[in-house]
Amino acid sequence: MDLRKRRHTRSSSDGLEEPLLAPSQSEVAEEALPTSDDDSKNSERAIVPHSINKYDWEELWRSLVAGCVQSCANAWNAVVSCLSGVFPLKVSPAPVELTFEQAEQLASLQSRIAVQYEPTDEQHQNLLRQLWSHAFPGEPSQLQSEKWKDMGWQGINPATDFRGGGLISLQNLLFMANQKPELFAVLLHKTKGKRAQDTPLEDGGRGGEYPFAAAGVNFSHMLIEMLALRDPSKVPASPAGQGFLELLKLDPAAFDELYCLGYERFDELWLQTGVESGGKWGYFDFNSIKSKLQQELTKQLSIRPRTIAELRKLMDFSF
Repeated sequence: MDLRKRRHTRSSSDGLEEPLLAPSQSEVAEEALPTSDDDSKNSERAIVPHSINKYDWEELWRSLVAGCVQSCANAWNAVVSCLSGVFPLKVSPAPVELTFEQAEQLASLQSRIAVQYEPTDEQHQNLLRQLWSHAFPGEPSQLQSEKWKDMGWQGINPATDFRGGGLISLQNLLFMANQKPELFAVLLHKTKGKRAQDTPLEDGGRGGEYPFAAAGVNFSHMLIEMLALRDPSKVPASPAGQGFLELLKLDPAAFDELYCLGYERFDELWLQTGVESGGKWGYFDFNSIKSKLQQELTKQLSIRPRTIAELRKLMDFSF
């Protein structure tokens, strides 16, 4: 019996002639191969091309798949590139790292914010007298007087109006009076532009002009809350708060300067509202105009200008 055949059959003594395993394809091919050299060569020439064609098809398939994947990737990158041009990704700038001096200035500012106005405190009374001298030069100062109403306080005693802004709201007004006297006079006496008329409500009036002093207390309170400065245990983390810290790097008086800039900008927005409404606006529009100011300050501070002058350029002082 041929050896190759014996590998797949049991012996006759077992009474079985069935193969234990089916012959492999290589063995079948081996048994079918011719014995002569010429025939063997001819057979190889017949088999090898078949093998090459098989590998060629596999390579072609892999190339087609890889090409499709790359084309899809290129198309997706092109789409992302186009979309990023229309909808640019917003990358938040890194948090401001406070220097030692900057941290001290922030702590000092937050300490000022925590102080309430005390009507019986002599130093606080002296600050109020200084404000009187700027508003009513040449007249003897009075802690309680009807003239305080002319400045825009709600009653004869300004002490009752400081509850919302604290002592710093008085300091902000004094900073403007001392450092920017022309701006102080323009805002106090309403000498710029066409002002709101105190027309009766039944005739379409909106309450007349905003009160200078009471509005100033509002702006101090607005900035404190907008910049999250009230809690001395926390560093401002909002985009606007971080922008303010950038200003504080170069200017210890950045809060007072921002107060003056914001108040000046509010008056411009106030006058613009008058023009856009055809002259039908007044104190009842105060809060909505203040909201516009807050939105503009928040947006421009988020850009992180380094100085108040740079912030001013970002804002639309064109009216």
